[in-house]
Amino acid sequence: MAARLAAAAAATLFLGGASGVVSDKLGPQKACIFYWMLQLAVGTFKSFSGLRCALINNLISALASSMFSFCFETWIVVEHEKQGQKQELLFDSFWLMTFFESMSLVGSQGITNLLVNDDDKGFLLPYAFAALLSIVGILYLRKNASSTTQHAGSYKKSFFAHVFRDNRILILVLAQASIHFSMSAFWFLWAPTIVADGRDAQLSLIYPCLLASRMFGSASFPWFYGTAAPFQNEDSLTIAYITAGAALSIVAYDYQEIGTLVILFCIFHACVGFILPSLARLRTMYLPNELRGGMMSFSLGLAHAAIFIFLMQGAYHQNIANSTILGLAACGLLVAGGCIHLLRRWRKHTWQNSRSL
Repeated sequence: MAARLAAAAAATLFLGGASGVVSDKLGPQKACIFYWMLQLAVGTFKSFSGLRCALINNLISALASSMFSFCFETWIVVEHEKQGQKQELLFDSFWLMTFFESMSLVGSQGITNLLVNDDDKGFLLPYAFAALLSIVGILYLRKNASSTTQHAGSYKKSFFAHVFRDNRILILVLAQASIHFSMSAFWFLWAPTIVADGRDAQLSLIYPCLLASRMFGSASFPWFYGTAAPFQNEDSLTIAYITAGAALSIVAYDYQEIGTLVILFCIFHACVGFILPSLARLRTMYLPNELRGGMMSFSLGLAHAAIFIFLMQGAYHQNIANSTILGLAACGLLVAGGCIHLLRRWRKHTWQNSRSL
């Protein structure tokens, strides 16, 4: 299993990076259609036992997941700009996307439990249902397609100028890579951590609790970005990164009972639900929308490179302990929190200089 996931991470490392640039050049709607086509292919292949190939399906699913992280976000921003809506409504759309994504994951678990069968006929209904939803998504996007011009001029020059030469964007790249790596490490290790030493646990009941915590974290986003917010600017995001890192560090370096582990995992997911829309807000503030896909695919490429290394060395060759992987993920979150705090200090210093001038 680790070898297959590592192969998917390696494929996403190369193909996923190019997909962000292609999405920026072709436009977000065509990228979303391509995402649905990938999901349709996976659903079709997995529906029939004769077409199932775990390696190919994992590669396609990994590429689709990589595209999902930026194509719909870019499309949301484009539609808000076309309609001339206020920026506060756009920020609300970010946390609502994260909220309904978690809700959809909980709903998909329930639908899968209802549709799953014993596979005697070589046909799985859950994957067929996913393929049907993909067809609906493709037809809807084609019906409501509109022409969008993305980037005029040299994309390469603009990307280097805004991403590699801007320290603020590099900080966001590091922050996005750290949260993506920690999420991937968590989903790979959370079940073995809970059932360690032969402990018995109902994982199917814990999974919805984790997603509900993520929904709570995303729903708390408006409370921390407004006139009555208890913290200013990026302070709340820094606290969320530090809290998530502390939760993972406790899991990594100390043996805990199942109840304590579930509480720590819920805290981690609540922080994730808050961090994801907060990073989308910062990307909107500092990065041109026509470069969003390339920047996000670049940050995901860094995370996938680390995932590939730790999957091969830790899970496949057994050279790195699971606690070490979680500990490194926690360190990455703590470093990202420090970088976000540094970003706030730069922003405050720039504002004071402009006011003095």
